[in-house]
Amino acid sequence: MMSGRRLLNILQVGSGFPGWGGTELHLLNLAQQLAERGHRVTVTARPEKFVEQEALKRGLTTFPITVRRQWDFKEARRIRELIRRESFDVVHVHWSTDYVVTPLIARQLGVPAVVMSRHSPYALKSSLGKFLYEKVLFDRIIALSGSVRRTLVGQGIHQDRVVTIHHGTDTHAFRHLTLSPESVREEWGIPPGAFVVGLAGRIAEEKGWRTFLQAVAREHSRLSKSSVVTDTDRVSSSSTGVMSATNAPLYAVLIGDGPQAELAKETTRELGIADQVIFAGFRSDVNNAINALDTLVLASVWEEPCAAVVQQAMALGKPVIGTNIGGTPEMVADGETGILVPPGDDVALAAAIRDLACEPRKRAYMGASGAVRADALFTLSRMTDNNEALYLKILQEKQEPPRI
Repeated sequence: MMSGRRLLNILQVGSGFPGWGGTELHLLNLAQQLAERGHRVTVTARPEKFVEQEALKRGLTTFPITVRRQWDFKEARRIRELIRRESFDVVHVHWSTDYVVTPLIARQLGVPAVVMSRHSPYALKSSLGKFLYEKVLFDRIIALSGSVRRTLVGQGIHQDRVVTIHHGTDTHAFRHLTLSPESVREEWGIPPGAFVVGLAGRIAEEKGWRTFLQAVAREHSRLSKSSVVTDTDRVSSSSTGVMSATNAPLYAVLIGDGPQAELAKETTRELGIADQVIFAGFRSDVNNAINALDTLVLASVWEEPCAAVVQQAMALGKPVIGTNIGGTPEMVADGETGILVPPGDDVALAAAIRDLACEPRKRAYMGASGAVRADALFTLSRMTDNNEALYLKILQEKQEPPRI
């Protein structure tokens, strides 16, 4: 920790989260990083749910609170007692369920810096909410990507009130692999020399799994029709150690689970590619799984604010094929670290898969460029730096003395 850095007393609010997901992990990672820098950090969380359990594993101080709706004041007395007793410098909320009760109490008790992170790509639902968030409750709104910021500013929130701070990944820790790519592929039943593309995340409609499978089916059909191996192909394969796209079998992997997993499996049968698609299920070692891919695909048809899996794949030196909406174009440099395609366009996605399958040198270049870009722009440390700097800027604007 830098000498002379002001230490803060910070409340990270997670009392609205019933389960686990990317936003919950974002809160936990930020809280842990701040605590490791010497700040005093408390996390509110629903008792015995993921956020509380994981926070305790990480050695963070927790306070059990359950807020089920935005205007749920059942725990208001306990929230008030906590904030009054701890005299926080900063209260930081991360999800819509927590956007009202705790910030309102924090304002009433004179907490100097109250901020909100906006993890959703959608506009705020009501003019009342917009007024409360901008004029009453929060000093700043943190947008998880430039696309989220544009949405908020576009609906009338003053641009000075919205700050873009991208989600970050611990790129160095993510590179700590415990399995070889070959062993993971063998576990999946994928033969040596195959070209492997994969999705990682929830198997749900907005993630574009249907478009992904249609693209895989399209490319598999093309490969089946052009399966003749030429002398040139054989020379290329033996000299580079990589099978050419002409004769390399194509496999697809879906890493994760979700509400449409069974529907996705049925779709592979309908498309005639069930033997080429592996449903890997949830893995706690997602880094080992992603590292076994040649290319990661983010086929989302909704405006993902800042998908962590893109940064994770980049950290591992994997080129990324993503859709050109939301925050993905802010991470994937088209033609440099990956390829961007329109959402829902299986023809364009199949062409991108073919392009990378045919060009191992391009894959290597894009992967290496992506790793450099991830380390420069999307680390957990950089994310924490930016949040910490914002807290201090707000306190400086108000000329608040330190509370610890």
